[in-house]
Amino acid sequence: MKRDWTSRTALIIIGGILVVVNIIGLTLFGRIDLTDDKVYSLSDASIDLIENLEDPVTLKAFFTEDLPAPYINYRRFLRDKLADYRAYGGSNIQYEFVDPAEDEELQEEANRFRIPPVQIQVIESDNVQLKNAYMGLSIQYAGKREVIPVVQDLSTLEYDITSAIRRLSMDELPVVGFLTGHGEPPAQQAMGTLYNQISRNYTPKNITVNDSLPMFSEDPEALLIIAPTDSFPPHHLQAIDSYLVRGGKVGVLINRVDANLQNGQASVLDTGLESLLAQYGATVAPNLLMDKQSSAITVQRQQGFFNIAQQIEYPFLPVATNFNSESMMVNRLSNIVFYFASTIDTSAVVPESITREPLIYSSSRSQLQEGFFMLQPEIAQQSALNEGPFLIGAAYTGSFPSYFGEPNTSDQGRLLVIGDGDFLNESIMGAIPGNIELGLNMVDWMIQDDALLSIRSKKIEPRTLGETPESVRPWVKNINLLGPILLIVLFGLFRWRQRKARQIVFQAEIQNMNA
Repeated sequence: MKRDWTSRTALIIIGGILVVVNIIGLTLFGRIDLTDDKVYSLSDASIDLIENLEDPVTLKAFFTEDLPAPYINYRRFLRDKLADYRAYGGSNIQYEFVDPAEDEELQEEANRFRIPPVQIQVIESDNVQLKNAYMGLSIQYAGKREVIPVVQDLSTLEYDITSAIRRLSMDELPVVGFLTGHGEPPAQQAMGTLYNQISRNYTPKNITVNDSLPMFSEDPEALLIIAPTDSFPPHHLQAIDSYLVRGGKVGVLINRVDANLQNGQASVLDTGLESLLAQYGATVAPNLLMDKQSSAITVQRQQGFFNIAQQIEYPFLPVATNFNSESMMVNRLSNIVFYFASTIDTSAVVPESITREPLIYSSSRSQLQEGFFMLQPEIAQQSALNEGPFLIGAAYTGSFPSYFGEPNTSDQGRLLVIGDGDFLNESIMGAIPGNIELGLNMVDWMIQDDALLSIRSKKIEPRTLGETPESVRPWVKNINLLGPILLIVLFGLFRWRQRKARQIVFQAEIQNMNA
C-alpha cells in the first residue's frame, strides 16, 4: 500500500506553522483598533505607567457570571481590557475573575472591599425579575487598595483603572488650589461634582493670601480663581503675579459683567484682577455674548386670562460647540453651556514671551452687547445675531512678565482664561457633564498631566450623521427610495447584455461547425 507522504508532509508543515504562530502570540501582542478614539486599546499613557511599575498590581474582578445583556458585555469588555494591561505589563499585572453569587466567603470579601451587589432586571420563565449581581473591581498595589464598586461606564473604564493605579503608585498627590477671600463661591459646595472628581487624582485645597505679605498659604501645583466678586488688594495681586512668574499654573474663570437674570439688570464688574491679566495679554472685555445657539429658559406669558409657562431660547446662555481641534484640552468636547459669558479681546497685545492658544469660540450667529445691557428675553430674541464667532476661552504659555517688576525665573508658566465664572457652578447651572469635563481637562492641562488628559478624552459614542441642509434632504430621500431599484435594473440590463453576447457567440460557433 502506497502512503501519501505529500499530504502527511503538508499536515506537519501546517501544524508547525500553527505552533510557531502561537509561540509568537505568547511573546508579542498587537491589536488593530479602527475606532476614532482607540477605545478598545490602551493609550500610551497607560502603557508607560504599567511598564514602569516598581511592584506588581493585583486586580480582582468580582463579577457575576451568566448576566443578561448588556451586562455580559461589561464583563467581556473588562476582561479584554485587563488582558491588555497584562499583555503590556507582563508579570507586573495579575488579574482574576471571581463570582461571589454562590460563595459566602467571596461575598464577605467583596463587602470588606466595599463592592456592593447591584440589582438588575433579568427575564426568566417569561417573567421580569430582579437579581443581585456583582460588577466591581479591586486594585491592589504595594499594600494599598483602590476599588471601582460598579463597572458601568465603559468609556471611562481605562481612565478609572489607570488613574487608580497611578494614585496607588504615587507617594503624594499634586495639590489643586481654589483661591478664596474675594467673594469666590465655596468650591466644595457650589462645584461639588468637579471637586469630588478632582480629588480622585489630586488634592484639592482652599488657598488664601497672607494678610500683609504677597504669599499664599500654600504653593499648589495649580491654582483656580473662579468668579471673584470683591476687589483684590495689591499684595494679593502680587502673590498671583509672583506665582505665575515663578512658573505657576493658574486658571481664571472670571465674570466681567454682573448679570442678574431675575431682575434683568447687569453692570460691569471690576475686581482689579483685570489689570493683572491685561499685563499678560489676556484681556476679558466688559461685554456680554449673545448667541443664537443657546440654552432655553422658562418664561411666563399671558394668554387671555391665564399665565402660561413657555420655554424659549435665551441668547445670553450660549452653547459652545466650536472648539480648537488642535488642543487636547477641548478637541473631544461636544458642547459647553455658558452663563452670561464675556469674550477674550483678541486685539490685546500679547508679550513676545507668551503664546496664546484659542480654545473655545461662539457660533457664527452671535454678537455682543456693550455699555448698556438689555437682558429681557423678548428683546434678546429680536436681536440680529450674525457677527460671530467670538473667542470665549484661551490658554497662555511661556515666560510671564511681572506686573510688579519681579525678575522672571521660569519660562514654563501656564494661564487659562475663560470669560465666564459661573459655568462650573452647579447651584446656577446644575451638573452639566460637558462643563465638568472641561473643568477636569483644565486642571490636567495646568498640571501638565497629559497622561490623564489623553485617557479621559476617549469616548464610546455611536456614529451620527452630520446635519443635512434643507435643500439637500429631498435628494437624499429620493436617492434612498429610487437608488436600490435603479441599481437592480442596471444590474439586470448588464446581465441581459452578457447573456445576449454569449448567445451570439454560441450561434456563431454552431454556424462555423455546420459550414
